Amino acid sequence: MRLPKTYPEFKAKYGLHPDPQQEAAILSDAGATLLLAVPGSGKTTTLVTRLGYLIHCQGVDPRQLLTVTYTVAAAGDMKRRFISLFGEEHAEELSFRTINGLCQSIVSRYARLRGVEPFALWSSEGELNALVRWLMQANGAEWPGEQEVKEVRGQITCCKNGMLRDEEIRAIRMDGVDFPAVYFGYRSYLEEHRRMDYDDQLVFAWRALRKYPELLAWYQRRFPCLSVDEAQDTSKIQHAILNLLAAGGRSLFLVGDEDQSIYGFRAAWPQALLDFQKLYPEGRVLLMETNYRSAGSIVEKADSFIQRNGSRHAKHMRPSRPQGEAVRHVQLEDYGQQAHYLAQAAEDCTVPTAVLYRNNDSALPLIDLLERRGIPYACRQREGFFFTSPAVRDLTDVLLLALDPTDRERFLRVYYKLEVRIKRNVLQDRLRRVPEGVPVLDALIDGGGIEPWQVGRLKALRTHLSKLPQLSSFAALQRIVKYMGYGDYLSSQGGDRSRVDILLALARQEPGVEGLLRRLDTLRETVETGNSSGCPFVLSTIHASKGLEYERVFLIDVVDGIFPSVNPRKGNDLSPEEQRTLEEERRLFYVGATRAKKRLTLLTCVNRFGEPSPPSTFVEQFLGLPAWSSQKPKEAAAPRKEPSAAAVAAWEKDYLPGTAVVHRSFGPGVVESRAGSLAVIDFGEAGVRKVELAACLRRRLIRLASSPGF
Repeated sequence: MRLPKTYPEFKAKYGLHPDPQQEAAILSDAGATLLLAVPGSGKTTTLVTRLGYLIHCQGVDPRQLLTVTYTVAAAGDMKRRFISLFGEEHAEELSFRTINGLCQSIVSRYARLRGVEPFALWSSEGELNALVRWLMQANGAEWPGEQEVKEVRGQITCCKNGMLRDEEIRAIRMDGVDFPAVYFGYRSYLEEHRRMDYDDQLVFAWRALRKYPELLAWYQRRFPCLSVDEAQDTSKIQHAILNLLAAGGRSLFLVGDEDQSIYGFRAAWPQALLDFQKLYPEGRVLLMETNYRSAGSIVEKADSFIQRNGSRHAKHMRPSRPQGEAVRHVQLEDYGQQAHYLAQAAEDCTVPTAVLYRNNDSALPLIDLLERRGIPYACRQREGFFFTSPAVRDLTDVLLLALDPTDRERFLRVYYKLEVRIKRNVLQDRLRRVPEGVPVLDALIDGGGIEPWQVGRLKALRTHLSKLPQLSSFAALQRIVKYMGYGDYLSSQGGDRSRVDILLALARQEPGVEGLLRRLDTLRETVETGNSSGCPFVLSTIHASKGLEYERVFLIDVVDGIFPSVNPRKGNDLSPEEQRTLEEERRLFYVGATRAKKRLTLLTCVNRFGEPSPPSTFVEQFLGLPAWSSQKPKEAAAPRKEPSAAAVAAWEKDYLPGTAVVHRSFGPGVVESRAGSLAVIDFGEAGVRKVELAACLRRRLIRLASSPGF
């Protein structure tokens, strides 16, 4: 059968119906082209169709077509799409590769041409993490957890991919560790052992292509037509490599969207898209602005929202589908209600539905509740960093120390975070003289050689620890944070309070301290094992949802300080780095919102454990609401009838010692003791007060912290 020679024949043969913007991209067959494609515009199908056009209409040898993708999975998906459109005839001749796969071939070819043995690729993540952890400990970090190691490795990746000079690396500062020392130690170790990691592979390939023209010329002859998918996620050094291979843009087709660049922590460099016409003066910028995925109401809100970013091309996302349902904002009274609300949605779920969040941690209370209720779900996360994070590790260490007061190592890890101001060497010296199995605090208090005021602090700590096992797990954690000094320590270190809130949410489901510790072990195993069932109810980070779509989407934990991670209410006081971070977080919100086809719901709560929690600025901006501070208060509801004596008596039973409560006047507190209806409650700054429960409940002056509201 004769292959089509003309574009109309090509379209007819393969049943293609591109819109005008898609068609302009398909017919782009020479020079440098940047295709900016909004979410749901069919960019992958358009890219694959263009490959078919080059083969069938332009007579390009398929072996000369190289398409660079972001992941191995994306490469496989693109090949499958080509086969579904054009059959298998040319599929095996096409090259779909990741940038690292391409650079590996460059390194190997360089070695053959030069007759040398290249450095071996060190691909074991566990071994590389162990090396970084050892270097961190040697340079200032006492007990680096998985999250801290991940952050340092991420910074190493950014240094290499960002093509930073040594003097720029020496200026980098990270809390708790001498990063430049770790970086140069890491580099020296790999060089001494003739090893390279994946980032070194990029650096080596770039240097080899620049230094050896014959190597570069071979690749330029081999692949005169170069296409790049997800160009906004490509790093600076990756763009430099692609520019060399494309002979300065001789035949380069970039597909991406700076509005969807969300991998800054992996060194993505969307600036290359913004500078495209500076880099390639003869190049063309094409647009695909029609969203075929989402309802019109979602598209219009999302487009208006992303226009707030300054670092972007001038373009608009346009709807193709009817308006559909309005974007919903569900404002719950208390953070604890979020998991219950979503569990109900999971129980009734019959269509593809996603709960999307910025951080994996946000899913834990929901996972816990779904597991307890036996409700099916699928989870795309497999990271257990929450459980080894500094705050969670500290709080569980304190609980474990309360259960085993003889644990010296655990005591030395946490004592200085609990207002015990004694030099470590003094404590270590005293403890060396104490027999094993003796309670640490008893030995220190009775051993002498410590100032009276220091003894007083040790006694206070001992009293606190002795009470923790008798409290509910929620009350025990509240006591550590509010009354044992850990909250002050966390604030002084600029620590992230969000993980403490997550732990408190989990503690609400476990009455005792030991039960909470066992539950955390179970949850960690559940998370790290993963759940990939074919259930329509899916939990995922927004990053992991990129490229996917769902009938319904819930965006959760959209609270300033969590999502976005910086506080945009600072306005003009934001630093340039904070401004860049805020723009990336806005892009992340935009990507999450545009995963939804029919229904988008934004979930917020009025308070988090007694603290006011206004909706994220992003919610206000997305929905076009006035700022939180200017919102009019709701009209007062009609007064409710006084509850019956039987109802009050039933409610009283929940107010046990250790229970967290909220009083209309005194704020959050913890029940210290009960004698009939009389309760002694510690309200923190409002002091310890005696409260007549029956009267307060009858007048609705007090409630459980876990209840929806008054």
